[in-house]
Amino acid sequence: MKKIYFVQAGFAFDKSVYLPYATGCLAAYSLQFEDFRSQYELGGFFYKREKTDDILNRMKNPAVVAFSNYAWNVEFNKALARKVKEKYPECIIVYGGHSVRNDSAELLEECGFIDYLIFGEGEEPFYNLLMALANSTDLEEVENIAYRKNGAVVCTNRSTCKDISEYPSPYLTGLFDPIVKTETVELLSVIETNRGCPYKCAYCDWSAKSKVRFFPMEKIKGELKWLSDNKIEYCFCADANFGMFKRDIEVADYCIELKKSTGYPDVFRPCYAKENDENVFEICSKFNEYHIDKGATMAYQSLCEDALSNVNRSNLTMEHFADIVKKYNQAKIPTYSELILGLPGETYDSFCDGLCKLLEAGQHNSVSVYHCEVLPNSIMGSKEYIEKYSIKSNKVKFNHIHSAETQEEVSEYSEIVMGTSTMTKEMWIKSNLFSVTLQCFHSLGLLRCFALYAHYEKGMSYREFYDKLFKFVISNPETVFGKVLARYEDRLTHSLEGDWNYHNPVFGNIVWFFEEGMFLECMYNDEKFDEEILPFLVSLDIEPEIFNELKKYQKAVLRRPNKNGEQLELNYNFTEYFDSIYAGEYKPLEKCPVNLDFAENRVFEDWYSFAKNIVWFGRRKGATMYTSDKSMYSIEKKEEATYES
Repeated sequence: MKKIYFVQAGFAFDKSVYLPYATGCLAAYSLQFEDFRSQYELGGFFYKREKTDDILNRMKNPAVVAFSNYAWNVEFNKALARKVKEKYPECIIVYGGHSVRNDSAELLEECGFIDYLIFGEGEEPFYNLLMALANSTDLEEVENIAYRKNGAVVCTNRSTCKDISEYPSPYLTGLFDPIVKTETVELLSVIETNRGCPYKCAYCDWSAKSKVRFFPMEKIKGELKWLSDNKIEYCFCADANFGMFKRDIEVADYCIELKKSTGYPDVFRPCYAKENDENVFEICSKFNEYHIDKGATMAYQSLCEDALSNVNRSNLTMEHFADIVKKYNQAKIPTYSELILGLPGETYDSFCDGLCKLLEAGQHNSVSVYHCEVLPNSIMGSKEYIEKYSIKSNKVKFNHIHSAETQEEVSEYSEIVMGTSTMTKEMWIKSNLFSVTLQCFHSLGLLRCFALYAHYEKGMSYREFYDKLFKFVISNPETVFGKVLARYEDRLTHSLEGDWNYHNPVFGNIVWFFEEGMFLECMYNDEKFDEEILPFLVSLDIEPEIFNELKKYQKAVLRRPNKNGEQLELNYNFTEYFDSIYAGEYKPLEKCPVNLDFAENRVFEDWYSFAKNIVWFGRRKGATMYTSDKSMYSIEKKEEATYES
C-alpha cells in the first residue's frame, strides 16, 4: 500500500493550533472510494510548524505528500518538500491551496521538487490524479491540474463550481479522532456551510468561485455535534457571507443549543454578510445573548468612492450604516468595522477621513485597519491590474499577529501594497501612524470619552481631534505612547522584513498589533501616561470642573489587572451621557451627584492574562471598557438634576 501524508502547517496561537481542515477534506473525499483504498493508505497529517527534519523523520516511505498552501506556510512547504524529494526521490509531491496561482504553473517552473499542481477546490482533482497515476491512465483527462511532460508544462482543462453536497466530512469520517485523542495543545476548528461568493472584490481571493453551493444541513449539524462531543472550544466558520441565507439562522440556533447543553463550541466565529441586515441582526442578537461570538462585522474596507470603484466594491450609505450601528448599540450588541489601507484610489486624507466618518456614524466600539495584500488568485494580483493602478508592493516578512514570538526555521512572506498611483509610500507610512493613534485612543478607549465630549460640546470634529492628538504624539517621542509610535514609524520606514509587530514579554510571549502594544504600555505605565497626556487634554479647553471630573471618569472606565472594579462619586451623569451618544440619542450632560459602581466580572491577576483576554479576545466587543457591558456597572443618582451644567 502506498502511504499518503498531508501537510497543512499552521502557526500556534498561544497554546492552540487548528485542525487541518483543508487537507482533511481531500483525504475524506478520496478515502470514501474502495478503488482508492485498495491502492493508498493514510500515513498521517502534519498540521504544526515543527522542525522540517522532525517531520521528515516521522514519514515512513511516503509515496505521496500533499501540501496545502496559503500565505502562512508557503516557504515552510517548499523547505519540507525539497527535503522529502531529496530523501525519497520517487515520492510524488502535490501542491494545492489558495497560494497556487490559478492562471499559471509557475511553481513547476521554479521548483523542480514539485510534481503536480492542483488548481482551485481539490477534492475531485486530487482523487482523480492519484487514481490516474495508480492506473497509468492519461493525465490530460484529469481536470484542474498541471504537470511536466517531455520537458514541458501541461495544464489540463479547468472546471469550477462542482456539486459539493455529497462531499464527506473529515470530522464525521473519524479522520481527526486520533489527533483529538493524542494532541496535548488546544485544538481549534474550521467548518463550512457553503462555498462561493457572489461578489468580485479585487483584493480578495474568495471571489474565485462566484456560485454559492451548499453543504447539507445534516452534515453541518453533525460536524458541530462532533466539535461539541470532542470539547473543541473555538470554531471558525469559513463561509464568505454568513447570514446571507435564511438557513444560517438554523445553524446559529444549533450552535447555541449545543453550547447551552454542553458548553461547546464556546465560540463560533463567522465572517458576516455585508447585506441581509435582518438575518445578521437576528444571528448576532442570539450570539450576543449566549456570548458565542465577539460582535457583528461592519466591514467597509474604504469610504473613498474612487477606491471602492477600483476594487469593485459598493458600500451601504453612511446614513444606512449609522442607522444599523444605532440599532445594534441600542440592543447592546457590539459591532466592529474594518478598513483596508493601501487600496488604489485612496489618499492619506481620504483614508483618515474614512476612519473619522465611521466615528461620526456612531462606530465607537471597534475599528480595525489591515494592510492591503496582493493575493495570488485575486483580481488585484493580475499583471494588468497592478500596471493600471501603479501598485507598488514589497515582499515582507509575514506578520502572524497574536502568535508566539519565536525564531522560525523558515520565514514566510506577504506581498504588501505600500504605494499606488494616488498614495506614495510616505503617505502610506503616515496613514499607518494616524490609524494606530486613532485605534489606540478611541477604539481601545484610552481617550474616547474626551473625544466624544469635545465633539458634542466643543464642536470639534473627530478628524480635528485626532489630527491634533496625532501631532501631539509624534511631537513627543519620549513619552510612553510616543516611543511606541516612533518605533512603528522606524519599522515601516526601514524594515522590508515586515517586522511590524509589537512585543513586550510583560504581556506574554505573543506579538501584538502596534495599537494594542501602545494601549497596553499606556495602561501598564498609567501614572506616567496620565502626566504625559495632560498637556494635550488641557489644550482642549474644557471647563475646569467638568475637565477634572471627566479625567477621573475616563480613567475609571478602563479595566485593569488586579482590579475588582471601582466606585466613583461624581457631580455629572457621564455614564448616561455617553450611553445616549452610543445609542444615537444624544442627551445633554446633566450636573447631578452620581455614585458609579464598576464591578469586575473577572479579575485578571497578571498582565499576560489581561492582555490575552481583554485586548486580544475582547477587543472587538469593547472589553477594555466597563461601559461596554451594562452588567458591569450600576448608577445611583443621589438626587435628580434640577439645573443644567
